[in-house]
Amino acid sequence: MDSQESLQQHLAAIVEGSEDAIITKNLDSVILSWNRGAERLFGYSAQEAIGQPITLIFPEDRKDEELDFITRLRRGERIAHFETVRRRKNGSLVPISLTVSPVRNAEGRVVGASKIARDITLQHRVAEQQQLLLSEMRHRVGNSFAVAGGLLALAARQTDNVADLVTTMRRRLHALASVHSMALVDPSGDAPERCSLVDLVGSVLDPFAGERPLRVDLPDLPVCSAAITPLALVFFELATNAVKYGGLSETGTGVAIRGECRDGRLFLRWEETRADAPAPAPARPDRGGGFGTRMCESTVSTSLGGSFSRSFTPEGMVAELDLDLTAVTGEKADAPSRDT
Repeated sequence: MDSQESLQQHLAAIVEGSEDAIITKNLDSVILSWNRGAERLFGYSAQEAIGQPITLIFPEDRKDEELDFITRLRRGERIAHFETVRRRKNGSLVPISLTVSPVRNAEGRVVGASKIARDITLQHRVAEQQQLLLSEMRHRVGNSFAVAGGLLALAARQTDNVADLVTTMRRRLHALASVHSMALVDPSGDAPERCSLVDLVGSVLDPFAGERPLRVDLPDLPVCSAAITPLALVFFELATNAVKYGGLSETGTGVAIRGECRDGRLFLRWEETRADAPAPAPARPDRGGGFGTRMCESTVSTSLGGSFSRSFTPEGMVAELDLDLTAVTGEKADAPSRDT
């Protein structure tokens, strides 16, 4: 075996063993080779793919990309790290990063192309998670300023002098910081201590407590460590909006929170009203399903095995949570519940 043949076999082994999809085609867009990476990524065997047009794996709305590729390849261009979407054999779509290089014959004429496609699904998921975290951070920072203003207005109505105002605000801001810490994941991995549902809700509402009535009627349930953060997030979001726009605002008439356990589920109802009803309530950024609502819906669905919904009326707002009791308590669903 001469060195040239040995080199070709070596390169063929690299191509065949690559985790990336490596495909060659001619200028008529017909597939000439299809490695194992392509089989894994797109679901077609080499026997199924070779001889077929490369548009076999193109979604309908992406087929115009191939004409552009061929035009650029004829000019000898190399297309690097082109992000696009392709369709698997089962019909599902996969995001890929694509590099297309011209293949030349012995005379130097472009006769085809080699394509290397890499699945970038994970990168897309990471980018989406980063965007979600950034959105949540902006949301929380904006809310913190608004809440601080709302709490200042509440404290001003309850105090007669500057010293009392400072003391009251310091207590509330400290409690607010404690609630925020509940809704943050400790990077050390240390799990928070188990607490009761009544204590958790009380901790969230304490910074907002003032002259507006808070009516709490909840079952005496333990909350497992995994459920503390999601529940704190949801109740903090509701309390934040209540002090800005609803039952805990200057024109609010209070908040009522009730809960009951039934058939392995925990049903919670948050209800708030305004004193200026039936006049229209001020425009609420979250009324149309903004970030706060989406965050609550996602948190309840993914972490608490349930659903979150809220409806607005001229009188106020009602939010309802339907939760998996096991996800909240960490105990088996058939364990006896302790209702008050």
